[in-house]
Amino acid sequence: MGRCLSLRLSLLTLWTVAGLAVGQQSPSTAQDALPGQMSPSPPYGPPITLAQAEKVLAAAKSEAQRLKASAIAIAVVGPYGELVAFARMDDATIHSIAYAQQKAQSAARLRRVTNTPPPEMAVALTSMPDFTAMPGGVPIVEAGRTIGGVGISGAENGGDLIIAKVASRALQQ
Repeated sequence: MGRCLSLRLSLLTLWTVAGLAVGQQSPSTAQDALPGQMSPSPPYGPPITLAQAEKVLAAAKSEAQRLKASAIAIAVVGPYGELVAFARMDDATIHSIAYAQQKAQSAARLRRVTNTPPPEMAVALTSMPDFTAMPGGVPIVEAGRTIGGVGISGAENGGDLIIAKVASRALQQ
């Protein structure tokens, strides 16, 4: 168990350092990070509150309605991946529940948008059962600190990531 955790931490550190060493132009926020553009991750902050998580859920539901995505699952987690709030629309598939939670946990723990990882880290991340690189997970950042993550699963045509980005900004309004 300790060796596995050590390996995971080493791989995550390598992913972060590899991204910083690339020397590419940094996006303005963690939510705007694109594949191949690794920016420094904001430090962890205090955990998202239930009231804040409910605002994130409401923003996700609103954006899903706008996109006519009626079959999604929404997970909001604290900075270390613990579930704080969850919603499943009536038509959401059962597997969307787990995917939404995994996306939210990955975004919060890695402090970056879940998306296609750099090629040198793709195999390592896919072999780690608690992490995912599937699009649709976005860290929730307040006052420059990661306070949680939001994960969306079940929308079509890139809708998961669009909804998650809108929801992650709900506390900035």
